[in-house]
Parts: sequence; C-alpha cells; structure tokens
Amino acid sequence: MNLLELLHQMLWQWCLPVFLLLTAVVCAVRMRGRPLCGLWGIFRHTIGGLFSRSDRSNALSQRQIFSTALAATMGTGNLVGTAAALAVGGPGAIVWMWVSACLGMVLVYAENRLSARYARNGLGGALAYLRYGLQSPCLTGFFAVCCIGAGLGMGNLAQTNTISSAAYALGLPKPLTAILLAVLAFVILHGGTKRIGRLTEWLMPLLCGSYFLCCLFLLCKQRSRLPDALTAMLQGACGLDAVCGGFSGTLLLQALRTGFCRGIFSNEAGLGTSSLLHMESSTPHRQGDWAVTEVFVDTLLCCTATALVLLTADISLPNPSFDGTELWLSAFTKGLGTQAKPLLAGCMICFAFATLIGWYPCGLAAMRYLGGKRCEALYLSAYVLAAFAGALSDSAAIWLLCDIANGCMALPNLTALILLSPEPHGDLTKQTKSWYNNRVCKKR
Repeated sequence: MNLLELLHQMLWQWCLPVFLLLTAVVCAVRMRGRPLCGLWGIFRHTIGGLFSRSDRSNALSQRQIFSTALAATMGTGNLVGTAAALAVGGPGAIVWMWVSACLGMVLVYAENRLSARYARNGLGGALAYLRYGLQSPCLTGFFAVCCIGAGLGMGNLAQTNTISSAAYALGLPKPLTAILLAVLAFVILHGGTKRIGRLTEWLMPLLCGSYFLCCLFLLCKQRSRLPDALTAMLQGACGLDAVCGGFSGTLLLQALRTGFCRGIFSNEAGLGTSSLLHMESSTPHRQGDWAVTEVFVDTLLCCTATALVLLTADISLPNPSFDGTELWLSAFTKGLGTQAKPLLAGCMICFAFATLIGWYPCGLAAMRYLGGKRCEALYLSAYVLAAFAGALSDSAAIWLLCDIANGCMALPNLTALILLSPEPHGDLTKQTKSWYNNRVCKKR
C-alpha cells in the first residue's frame, strides 16, 4: 500500500497538475483561444439542438451520445468529490475548480478535434490519434490497457462500492446489493451502446433536473448566506484568511491544488474518455462543441451548485480526514430534513449507476483495439464480475487504484495533445465522411 500511495502522490500532486496545465495552455495557444472565445455560440448550437428531432440515420442520436458522456462524468465525484474538496482545500478550492473547468474545455475540445482528424479503419477516439497521429502502437497499447483498468476501476468498482454503501444505509445487505447490481448491469450492457443510449437519454435529464431543482430550493431557503459563501470562496482562492485577515501562501497552494485536481477528476478532461464516448457520432467535427458543454454542465453547474449548498448550510467544514459522503449528506439533510435521507441515498445510487453504464463503452473500445470483437464477451463478463466485487470491497484501496489508473491513462493522451494539438478551424468535411463510412456504415 505504501508503494501505491507514493505512486498516487507523484501522479496527482506533482506530475499531472503540471502536465495538464501545460497541455491546456499549449492547446489553447495553438487553437487561438478556442473554444473559450466562442462559448456562447457553442452553447447555443449544442443546448439548443438537444430538443430537435433525433437523427435516425446513425446508430446513436446526438442526444443519446451527449447523455451517455454526461453519465460517465457526472457520478459521485461531483457530489462527494466537491464536499471533499471543500474539506481539504476550503471554499477557495471551488474557484480553482472553475479554472480547471475552463482548461478542461480546451482539452476535451482538442481531443475530439483530433479524433475527427485521425479516425480511420473503424478506429476512433484517443486510440485513433495515438495510433495514426503519433504512429505509436506502444503508446496506443499502453493507453488501451490503462483505459480498461480505469473502466473496471473508476467506472465500475468505485461506483458499485458507493452504491453498496448507500444501499446498506437503507437497510439492504451488501451481498444482495452485489447480486442485484451484477444482474442489472448485465441486462443493460448486453444490449450494447444502443441500449445504454436509450437508458441514459431519459435517465440523465431526470437526474440532473431533479438535483438542480433540489439545490435551487435549498439555496432559496438559505439565500441570506449566499453573499458570505461567495466572499469566502473568493478570499480562499486568493489565499486570504478570513479569520486572521492576512495572506496565507499555504492556504492559496492548498486551495489551488485541491480545486484543480478535483475539477479535472470531476470532468475527466485530459484522460481521453471524451473522444471515446463521442466517436459513435456521424458528425465528429461537431463533437468538440458537445464535449465542452458536458464539462460546463458537469463542473461549472453541478459542482458549483453542490458547493453553494454546502457553504450555505448551517454546518461547519470539518477537518480534511472527514468523509465527503457524510458532509454531503449532512448539508442536504440539514435543509431537507431527516426524512429526506432515503431520497438522498437514492440520488447517490442513481448517479453512481449512471456512471457505471456510461464508462462501459470506453473500456469496450479499448478491448476491441487489443483483442478484436471476439473479446467483447470477455470484457462484458469482467465488467459484470467487477460490479459484483466492487459492492463487497474496501473503498480506500479501490479509490487509490482508480486514481492511479486514471493518471496513467492521461499520460499518453496528454502527450498526443501537445504534439498534435489541432488548428481551430480546420476543414474536417473529408475526414468526417471517411470516418462515417468506415465506422458506421460498415457496422450495418
């Protein structure tokens, strides 16, 4: 365990924050400020198009792709992770989460642009630009192995462990929860990306809408505390100690590092998963815009709403060792009453299960690259078994391994983004047509 903790510390406290920041800056410069310079136009195109009629000519509609990608990112990391960020980094960490979200928009935009450029021979996403852009089979294989590990870990074990803990609080035994999760995961995932898309298409709007309304209700109840909460966030982000009235370099660094890492952890920007989740679209040249919208909803909306509820609740922020789940439950129970605890546990279960099914296509794409379609059944079996095992496992070891797998997955992807970062307005019409013919038409 000591070796794993040392590797985790090297990756997430030193290596990746610097690498992610450097990659985002390089991509932003090369893309001339895109997508940050045109956010309003992006949101108008993407959010406005969510309610248009689905395109029946492709395997998945854009609404289904958007919902599946959102399901993969909007898990317990947004709820529990935001609470943990406040406990460790203080209110200022939330401001640095906003900064990381802006950098994350640049990274996911670049990922999807590169995916559209280099997709060929039925291969898309980060696997395509690592294989055909960098022309490095070794890095592509390493990324695929790490992606499978992250899918089984962060996308599966961590989520089912959270579901099991929440269900246990409701009186459901963990072995029974493990069996139910394994059966339900098999039934849904056996239907492939189409069944996953149909489920997330109605599940994610329901979950996100209900959660945002709940946060809005609590913020309206505690609206008198909002100015103090916003002031505390700004002071903490600048390293200003509200108690002593002076500047604290330690407070600034702690808020910066915690907020930045938690923000990237929340939206998964830089890992390469965004391009893998969007590669089923018939319009890959537009997927960068959709990925930017997902980061906006995931971090800037969901995490901010959660943080404001926590800061305006009549509770004090605990020490860094405090469990983020307990802090989140305490804040929402304070505003909604103790009768709402089963509903809150159910909310956490649904978000975690959405992440469970949303991560599956990422690992499946990596398994296809390594072993071909004949290995799809093997990955499905491993995924279902992991869902069963995660519900019965120790949470501390699971989260540590998941963080390491995510970090290792980011290293080759960030290398590709630095070396191949695209121009902002490249003509991708030919690449789009070629990708669609190779990827979608061949499937039919």
